[in-house]
Amino acid sequence: MLTLWQVQQKPIQYGILQVIQTSITVFFSLVFVIAWRMDWQGRIQAEVITAVIFTAISLLLLFRGGWFQFGFNSNYVRNALNFGIPLIPHTLGSLAIVTTDRILITNLVGIKDTGIYVVGSQIGMIILMIATSFNKAYVPWLYSQLKKNDFLIKKKVVKLTYFYYIVILLLAIILSLTSPLFLNFIVGKNFVDSKPFILWIALGSAFKGMYYMVTNYIFYVEKTHLLASVTFLTAIVNLASSYFLIHWNGSIGAAQGTMLAFMMSFLLTWFLSAKVYQMPWVKIFIN
Repeated sequence: MLTLWQVQQKPIQYGILQVIQTSITVFFSLVFVIAWRMDWQGRIQAEVITAVIFTAISLLLLFRGGWFQFGFNSNYVRNALNFGIPLIPHTLGSLAIVTTDRILITNLVGIKDTGIYVVGSQIGMIILMIATSFNKAYVPWLYSQLKKNDFLIKKKVVKLTYFYYIVILLLAIILSLTSPLFLNFIVGKNFVDSKPFILWIALGSAFKGMYYMVTNYIFYVEKTHLLASVTFLTAIVNLASSYFLIHWNGSIGAAQGTMLAFMMSFLLTWFLSAKVYQMPWVKIFIN
């Protein structure tokens, strides 16, 4: 349902449902974990219950809106498989990238350092939350502009993209510089050592946000098979760079390796997107 409202550019309905869903998740989490003392199992059950509730609500809204059409169309099935199957290794590779750092720190440094790293990672990923939220609103608008196939519009899109690059990188730096002001208050003195991780995670999140801006073109032309190769190479680079950087710099090396992996993912995806869909990435500086 959220995806449908996103495509239809209905931010109010999208926002209301998203806020309600988050609020219910928080409510059940507090009840199960704090009141009923269910530990981590309570958090999982809260997520499951909320998912079931909103799946039912979404199905009801889709049915009432006339979006259910029973039947079989082989072209739809073929298109869905061609589009979706290549995303399976892409998703698995992405999962490997975001878990490699924690596994390496635990085995090469220690579980205590993993905990500190995770705290710093959560703060740094505020940038990723901003980037993800922006991209959800940006994609429907972008695709509506691309359909016009107008060079002047494409130039405006490219200029907006470059402006976004600058802003998201600045936000990452600002978050890193200001984090000492609130870190002790949020996570407590036991985790203030997570400060050094925030810069690298925030920069990595910024590159992930920049990746979103260019991968949209690959989704637009339905060349999703390209993403699998990018993710595979990125996962290898992440594993190798994190391993060696941890040996050289300690646990901070994992954050540095992750940042390098996300930067590589962005650059490779940008290169491929420029191949499959022409945009005036360079021409705006010439004309």
